[in-house]
Amino acid sequence: MPSIPGLQPLIGSITGIPDIPIRRFSYEYLFPFAFVVMMVIVALRHSQYRHYRDQGAWKRRFGLFMDISLVVMAFAVAAAYLIEIDSICLIDQFSGVRAEIISRALQREIEFAQMMGLPEPTSVDNPDCVQNLGIWIFLVVGLGVTVFLGYNIRVWGLPLVGVAIVIAGYTMLTIAIWYFFGADHNRYVVTILGGEPRTLMDGRPNIEDVLVNNSSGLLGQFMNILLNTVFPYIVLGNLFGVSAGGQSLIKMAFILTRRLRGGPAHAAIVSSAMFGTISGGPVVNVLSTGVLTIPMMLKRGFSKTFAGGIEAAASSGGQIMPPVMG
Repeated sequence: MPSIPGLQPLIGSITGIPDIPIRRFSYEYLFPFAFVVMMVIVALRHSQYRHYRDQGAWKRRFGLFMDISLVVMAFAVAAAYLIEIDSICLIDQFSGVRAEIISRALQREIEFAQMMGLPEPTSVDNPDCVQNLGIWIFLVVGLGVTVFLGYNIRVWGLPLVGVAIVIAGYTMLTIAIWYFFGADHNRYVVTILGGEPRTLMDGRPNIEDVLVNNSSGLLGQFMNILLNTVFPYIVLGNLFGVSAGGQSLIKMAFILTRRLRGGPAHAAIVSSAMFGTISGGPVVNVLSTGVLTIPMMLKRGFSKTFAGGIEAAASSGGQIMPPVMG
């Protein structure tokens, strides 16, 4: 949320809480909360129970099971993130161990600073969690990935999920080769989890990274991009679409392409190129102009596949429109 002068005091006076947070929330709490909200929206928008409602009792039960499983696993993954990440350590906080560990670590830092004649620190780096999920993290992440992939078959289709299953299967195969035959059996088809002796628990840090790694984890950079880059441009694209700016862009594109046989397809290309001059990113371009151009092409009789392909190609080309910002 952007900084709006006077907004913080206004909300503070209304609520009676002067320091109530309204922006710049801590990502450790924001990301899992946003993840759960997203999964709940997916379950409501693409409800499998609603899809199978008129197709027999067993399919209805299966659809309801998948809807509930998606929401439950979303909460489970979010809770696992809060338990495993060093800056929170949820179990340690509930047990009271966290405050004691930080206090002891800070005291050691103060004693060291006094001994070396340095300024006394007021904070310390986050210590490791004492209590975590242990081996249960394999179950949480494994079930979570299984449920998410299963649900995505309806949302995104089997081909995309099939690619993910092949990659996951290949990874499990290479881990099995390392576990049963060792790292020297085949250096090209092996995933090494640790040293000797070989144990599957060596893979726990990798699974933990899947959750909490800020650069490559599920609730790390991935959520950061969604919330701070993709989501604002989705809002911008929808506002652009319902405002005079969106209509003006489409009208200008139609004027420029009115004598061409491609009709709305050519207009989509031109409008994507125009928006590319102010955005610079293909994903942002699709999110902004696609809400206008794809429905326009579908209305004129183009297939969904063709309309999506035209918009994807046009938006990818838009990133090289000057000034190049992509």
